Amino acid sequence: MNTIIVPDEFTVANGYSVTKTGMAGRNHVQRFFFRVPAGNPVLKVDLTGPSNDPGTGQVRFLRFHPWGLGVDSNASTSCYMPPVAGCATGDPLSRTRADATEGVWEVTVEGRRTSDVAWAPFTLTASLFGVEVSPDPDVIANAQVGVPVPRSYTMTNNFGSFVGRATGSGLGSARRGVFTIANHDLQHYTTTIPAGTTSFRATIGNPSDPAADLDLFVYRCSDATCATRTEVGRSADGDSEESVTLTNPTAATYQVDVDGFAVPAGSTTYDYVDVFSNPALGSVTVTDADAPRPQGATWTAPGSVLVSQVPEAGRVMLGNVRVVTSGGVQVGSADVVVEHVSP
Repeated sequence: MNTIIVPDEFTVANGYSVTKTGMAGRNHVQRFFFRVPAGNPVLKVDLTGPSNDPGTGQVRFLRFHPWGLGVDSNASTSCYMPPVAGCATGDPLSRTRADATEGVWEVTVEGRRTSDVAWAPFTLTASLFGVEVSPDPDVIANAQVGVPVPRSYTMTNNFGSFVGRATGSGLGSARRGVFTIANHDLQHYTTTIPAGTTSFRATIGNPSDPAADLDLFVYRCSDATCATRTEVGRSADGDSEESVTLTNPTAATYQVDVDGFAVPAGSTTYDYVDVFSNPALGSVTVTDADAPRPQGATWTAPGSVLVSQVPEAGRVMLGNVRVVTSGGVQVGSADVVVEHVSP
């Protein structure tokens, strides 16, 4: 049997937001389809109705990538409201997907078998946001420790309206580049993280073979040789867009493994970055304030980049300019890269 799906469209006329209402039946699933246009927007999905109050039901929503892959875990306890065992991909009632791939996304609404009502009313809203930040990346060829580098950033809102501002970030020490991996190959990247580090992130993606399935594993080593190591994070689903973030990691040597689990083309290139952020490394500062940002709006904000340390050989300083709503949702970003730092 062939099934034709006619998805809802995000347009200027509907403010890049589509709302659906319905009743979530116990042990029932409803399916909604939304076409995400080109431009890598942020796809935000919100659910209202179920709550911690008795009589509002036990309901969840799950998101599915245009390739048919689940974004959220479909375990029988995942992402319900009221909660059963948490929601690994965010809040049970509101979750965002940055750089949403162009295509038709599926969102399901499900009533759990333990729901306290047979039919629970709900409202599901899918919205698109996306602000282009220029320049992206902002590449600074040279900087000197302790000397601020003045910058200027221009933001353009290409999707839904919001209230928000541009802001900066701390700087991190990063290894980044485009690498090649063969089918079933295993590659290692080793980094020593100092005390006071607030986060460590390893990310891969953008394979030249779109059918490739690459997986990512992060280990903490017992010493600099990594002869003995303990897994502390993994990201291993059915595609090659993988990321692991460790918050306040213990000072130690870490090793990132990239596994060429399945590469139909035989080999593929992929983008790689690992970065640890530490207040001692410096910062990106942007001067801006919350204001209404209608669709199509453009504004400019001044900034500066201050590097406080020279990174290790083979690494660069990496920060971000981020655009956030007044509610804290990130709707745009650009990398800031300092390629060379002199004492």
